Amino acid sequence: MQRRLPVHYVLVLLVCLLAACATPSSPSTPTPPPALQGDTLSGRLLFSRDDGIWLWEGRTARRLINPPVTQPAFNPTGNQIACIVLHAGASDLVITDTAGAMLAQLTRNEPAAPPGSIERVYSAKWAFYPTWLPDGSGVLVSAQIAPPVGDPPADAPLAIVRYDVNGRQQVVFSDANAHLGKSVVLPSGDFIVVRTPLGSDGQQQLFRISNNQATPLPGAPTPAYDPALSPDGTWLVFAVGINGGSDLYAMPANGGSPIRLTDIGSARSPAFAPDGKTLAFLAIPPGGRGFDLYLAEVAIAGDTLQLSPPRRLSTDFAINADGGLTWAR
Repeated sequence: MQRRLPVHYVLVLLVCLLAACATPSSPSTPTPPPALQGDTLSGRLLFSRDDGIWLWEGRTARRLINPPVTQPAFNPTGNQIACIVLHAGASDLVITDTAGAMLAQLTRNEPAAPPGSIERVYSAKWAFYPTWLPDGSGVLVSAQIAPPVGDPPADAPLAIVRYDVNGRQQVVFSDANAHLGKSVVLPSGDFIVVRTPLGSDGQQQLFRISNNQATPLPGAPTPAYDPALSPDGTWLVFAVGINGGSDLYAMPANGGSPIRLTDIGSARSPAFAPDGKTLAFLAIPPGGRGFDLYLAEVAIAGDTLQLSPPRRLSTDFAINADGGLTWAR
């Protein structure tokens, strides 16, 4: 039976095949800030658009890193950024400083074969969804560990791979029956990962990886994706696919009863503020032309997590939902 990438991976691959090869750099000219809603954001928040990675700080946003880059992730101290550089048919994991200047390239996935050639398709590799380890010593990514299969080659095996900042790499966990996507690391050292069973009808699931064993996260709905962990490691917020859209849910990080947080129909990509008191996420407002940024206060009482009514910060800014959000002091 032919195995295929999940739909969201296929879309990423098609976009990347059209992208020009480049490395991140600081923009040469200032970029105007987006339209705001009179709210101020504490700390620093990164997000992706088609024109690169943007930094939102205070009441303004500006482009920090030129395209083609996506999926930024602040390290635990907020002084480095892991992100994904898109090539024509491949992607790489890089580390930059907070000004967007390259510090290290941790993968070398772009092949020598010319763009558009079948040789390039079979020799290129992919990396997605960087997540820093709690001590900042390395980054977990969803990375391709073997050549693609199929005719056409629609399946590139994706496992969780650790890349240390000194360049060493190690496959942390692989699953012959599924692709592994975005992950978050628990205080115990276990991690929660988005697992998509192979096959065209596979749905994304939240699994816990412990002692090299993967088990479904107890109580987590399906399909579920975009996991975000609270700063104290006790709560997990994630998106759940509902009737062709999505909304945010919360549950204890070790599993439990899911709590619905939003009723927007398009909410995705949650990220906690460093103090855990605010949640940022993306959603398409009624009549909107793409994803905008929302904020809501977090209230925790016993075994319940709730959000205040969300307030919208940006206007028609077309943020890349799969690029995620990352928030630092």
